[in-house]
Amino acid sequence: MSVTMLKRIALVAMAVNYIGAFIPEAPIWFQWIGRLAAPLFFYAMAWSLDKTSNKKRYLLRLYVCGILMALVNLGLSVVVQKNGLMTTVTSDIFSTLFAGAFFIEVLEYGKKHHRKKWGVWLGYGLAQIAFAGVWAALYEIAEIPYAVLSILSAACGSIFTCEGAFMYVLMGAVFYYTKEDKRKLSIGYLAICLMFFLNSAFGIWGRFFMLLGTDVLVVLMEVMTGMVLWGASFRPFFDLYHMLNNDFQWMMILALPLILCCNKKKGRCRKYFYYIFYPAHVYLLWFLGVVVLR
Repeated sequence: MSVTMLKRIALVAMAVNYIGAFIPEAPIWFQWIGRLAAPLFFYAMAWSLDKTSNKKRYLLRLYVCGILMALVNLGLSVVVQKNGLMTTVTSDIFSTLFAGAFFIEVLEYGKKHHRKKWGVWLGYGLAQIAFAGVWAALYEIAEIPYAVLSILSAACGSIFTCEGAFMYVLMGAVFYYTKEDKRKLSIGYLAICLMFFLNSAFGIWGRFFMLLGTDVLVVLMEVMTGMVLWGASFRPFFDLYHMLNNDFQWMMILALPLILCCNKKKGRCRKYFYYIFYPAHVYLLWFLGVVVLR
């Protein structure tokens, strides 16, 4: 199975996911299928970043698409507020893919420039943490709308406040550095899936951060990690309803067999099709489900 075939499967899974998210009374298992999409796209990103003939152009393409989608999302949020609609679009996987790819490039730059690496890595890490702090202050204290802050996140390549947050970015890095070794890839990916599963089943991380601080800290860590932490201290252990209906990101483990079947070949690919289809189908399904069928 080629990398292109994985991207096609991810495309179908993504479309099914947004049908489940936006179309009224769609079965929840549509969104279970959707858990396949992100891992497959990030695995494809890891190969694209390694095999592309022009990394700068690839990164720029993701960056521009991410900002453009954030701007459209802001426009839709204004429409939602003015018309009393219930749901707007917050998805912007372009920005997450860019943040993940740029994160990898920072790591690679440090590996190639040994004398500079600690300064580069420390500066990048501090800048990311500082931006997350400013983002949280603007959101919680100044009450700046989420859609506006999403533009800032896209523009700054934030690894903590993008869609999926740091866990998605980490997943992309794991794929990049283990893609040639299926054993290491499986171990790294299973470890990430296990973190999501333990959080869903036992609320471990939510309970931990609740002990450390206030509700604000829990919300901040939820945003930065991409895991469902809010209310963990009030849920019983292994709440099956919660695991299947509210916090089911752990189901992305089902993407592993597909990834392991990849033959590492690119395959025939119309690369710009994915850049057009993703926002087009998201906004079309949003309009159909929220405006037409509501």
